[in-house]
Amino acid sequence: MWPDLRGDHEYLRNGNDHCPDALESLRVFNLAVIFPEVHRVPLVLARSHSLFCVLGLCLGSLLQAYEIQLRVPGVADDVLVSFPENHDPTKSWPVVFSYHGFNAKPEWKMTRAHTGSKDWIVVGMGYVQRGKYKIEPADLAMEVKAFRYVRDELAKSQGLDLKRVYLAGYSKGGWMIDTILQAEPGIAGGAILMAGHIDSRMKNPAALDKKTKVFIGVGRMDPNYLFSLKALVHYRSRGLQTFIEPWPGLQHEFPQEGSVGLREWFALENGGKPDEAALSAELETILSLSPKEAWTQLIAFKDRPFCNVAGMAWSKKIVTELARLEKNPEVAFEVKVRNSHRQLLAREAKMRTLEELQRINAAYGKLAAASNGSPRSAEIEHDFTRVQAVLKSAGPAPAATPKPKPSPLTPNFPNDGRRVPGNPLVR
Repeated sequence: MWPDLRGDHEYLRNGNDHCPDALESLRVFNLAVIFPEVHRVPLVLARSHSLFCVLGLCLGSLLQAYEIQLRVPGVADDVLVSFPENHDPTKSWPVVFSYHGFNAKPEWKMTRAHTGSKDWIVVGMGYVQRGKYKIEPADLAMEVKAFRYVRDELAKSQGLDLKRVYLAGYSKGGWMIDTILQAEPGIAGGAILMAGHIDSRMKNPAALDKKTKVFIGVGRMDPNYLFSLKALVHYRSRGLQTFIEPWPGLQHEFPQEGSVGLREWFALENGGKPDEAALSAELETILSLSPKEAWTQLIAFKDRPFCNVAGMAWSKKIVTELARLEKNPEVAFEVKVRNSHRQLLAREAKMRTLEELQRINAAYGKLAAASNGSPRSAEIEHDFTRVQAVLKSAGPAPAATPKPKPSPLTPNFPNDGRRVPGNPLVR
């Protein structure tokens, strides 16, 4: 069975007692058939590194069949390292550090199922600070120290390529990835899963390399969805190529069948090419559906990593098909609903005051009434409920105090309004 990757209760409860518990809702699935047996070799990384190096050399070509356990100073749980089946420590390999969720254990199988069995070293990383996600400067420094320790050890003896270091994190791990991306230069890419971005966590973020790639995956009904949108805005506004894959109907859970977009993202980052024949067949299947359903699925298809490779004609081809479908009256209505909804989500992701949120709440109410019968109505109602819950948790606004009249000695400073409270689950 998959290990427990359940998240750390990052639900914006805000008075909403009906919000499901992550421990009850997250589905985990069984890929034991893919990984029927794991051979483990416990290793202790001493300061001299001698034991690690000697065992690595002695195992030689057998090493690809092993999961290695590393005991890292300051990390309570053993860090697990899975080598690709074609591993040769004398050659250079990309690596992905996989961070688990709240109260889980270091684990690599979920990520391995998306990288494939070849080429990638996958590290099931542990935490210095177990429990809920809380990253203050001192906490972050310890986590980064542990990350660097494992990275440097693998680079010395197992062929880890320092230019191809990637991160992936689930739930609490996703929040960790967002933080490390802003604190640690030289990361090639990060997958933020079931989590997002919070502006206030990093007071002095490191300059992001525009070559860094970001993938975001989140359940469309996950209370962290809005923070995933914030991550999308944050990284794209800084010039980073960023993909987002919302999982329809899912809450704080990972898709049972895995993430198509994440598999494509890892493949491209490893120099892979899209399968043109497979994409053509998928497009043909989509276009065989009713106009409204075809348009809905084509919107998601358009945002896939394989459909956005530079120099390929897929993006233009999909835009042409969308334009054709949008001439249908039923589809044209859905386009208007979607555009209005996206505008509200963008406002919500960028808003800063409760007064702004109150205006957004009123707009959601109007859109919910106007979109009755649309396939998007359930998502709109869900987002409307989320905004209402945040407003309820904030309580009534205090009585307004009259502004003093401006004078030559007293500038009339702008009033930014009441600040929206941060994520209550991030302490």
